[in-house]
Amino acid sequence: MTFSPPSILTINPASPASRAGLRQGDKILTCNGLPVRDWVDLLATSSSSVISLSISRGPLRRIVNLKRRPGVHWGIELSGSSARSCRNKCIFCFIDQQPPGLRSTLAVKDDDVRYSFINGTYITLTARQTDEAISRGFSSLHVSVQTTDPVLRGRMLGLPGPVEILPHIDKLAEKGIEVLAQIVEVPGWNNGKVLENTISDLFNRDNVTTLGVVPVGLTKWRTGLEPLTRPTRNQAEQTLAVIDRWRQKAINHKGTPWIYPADEFYVIADKEIPAMDFYKESSLSANGIGLIAKMMNQCAHKEFAGNGVILTGAMAAPFITGILQGSDYSVVPVTNALMGPMVSVAGLLSGRDVINTANEYKDPFNQVFLPDAMFNHDGISLDEYTVESIQERIGKKVTVTDSIGNLL
Repeated sequence: MTFSPPSILTINPASPASRAGLRQGDKILTCNGLPVRDWVDLLATSSSSVISLSISRGPLRRIVNLKRRPGVHWGIELSGSSARSCRNKCIFCFIDQQPPGLRSTLAVKDDDVRYSFINGTYITLTARQTDEAISRGFSSLHVSVQTTDPVLRGRMLGLPGPVEILPHIDKLAEKGIEVLAQIVEVPGWNNGKVLENTISDLFNRDNVTTLGVVPVGLTKWRTGLEPLTRPTRNQAEQTLAVIDRWRQKAINHKGTPWIYPADEFYVIADKEIPAMDFYKESSLSANGIGLIAKMMNQCAHKEFAGNGVILTGAMAAPFITGILQGSDYSVVPVTNALMGPMVSVAGLLSGRDVINTANEYKDPFNQVFLPDAMFNHDGISLDEYTVESIQERIGKKVTVTDSIGNLL
């Protein structure tokens, strides 16, 4: 692969880069003597408090030294920092079934091996991504597998012809690169025997160190898309049984549980959520795996003396109600009118649905608690409401919390 030196897009005022005299448009050639292809290289080579950059400005080249205090950002944004877009047309793609009017960032389809390594986002794992991961010395990748059957995988990714996955995983194994895998289970496509075969194939590859299985997410905005269904109770029970068998086999042969189902499977199957020990080696909470167990574990034996109304997703509401039983808190599930009733997680609640639910609630209350999962890092909901705008429309104090255990 060939790379062009990245250009500086912006420089933050009063930053080390600004004080050193760097300018927008400067190209960064090296950092501490090592080539810089993009922001990942700069991140990897600039962890110290002093760095030396070789830059080009038009025909001129120069060396610039930057100094910073601990925790201070260098103040540089490079070209090519945005995530590379996904070219697949997956039958289950959540972005393709979103309603209009959401934050623009929610429409970004990414499939970037760099972000998979740095931020843990899931990639398809193409031959090009495999080669880049090896050339850059990445140590681990998050890979969305779906199925190891090439023909079926091609169909699920919406691509013409078969799409291999195992040869790429094996190539990564030769270089000692770990794979954290995920299967999005779609009933009628990759469940049942197909799921068994996929798990078996991944189980036999030592560099696949963990596997999460999550149910397909569907909204009411699927007009013109492939008809899909959510797992039924019976199908969820069957999937949990398959996962449990492989979990026991993994414990016996690998010394680790290895495979983990999403919390939603237990809710759909109306089965008890496992204790926290079940998930102790899992790092897949961002996939909705072990979140309920973590919440219940944090709140065990805690007494809640405060009061207010907790608005949350329909999936978590019954569990939070059980935790707060006997307290002065009320738990109200929010029906997701924006996305549709099949979407029940707190992270996909809209500001409008929260406002409507709060205003329809009849009992007296002085304070509303909302899950922080429904807001991005800038405190904006998916339909662009802020905490302040929600509070204004409810007419009550709104508090955002990242854990029920933080309540008084």
